[in-house]
Amino acid sequence: MRKLADLIQSELKRQEICAVYNSELARVWPRSMSISRRMEQITRFAKQQKLAVTFYDVGLCAIFEKPRTLDGVSQRVLLLEGEYVKRSRKRRK
Repeated sequence: MRKLADLIQSELKRQEICAVYNSELARVWPRSMSISRRMEQITRFAKQQKLAVTFYDVGLCAIFEKPRTLDGVSQRVLLLEGEYVKRSRKRRK
């Protein structure tokens, strides 16, 4: 897991995102695990590393990136089934 974290950090120094494909993810989280459990553990790993993670083609690719805000929560706008969903932003005092 440490090698994976080092690889991701190294890539993020050179570019904004780091794509980690299933073959690399399977070294730490085996394909024999359920998809939901793998995603849960990968998400936990990302939080421990203070990274944001997005999954594409579930079980195929995880995209890691640095959070966009100081509090570690990425502010994103999501488009779901034609509905506009937006996370509220906390106001500074």
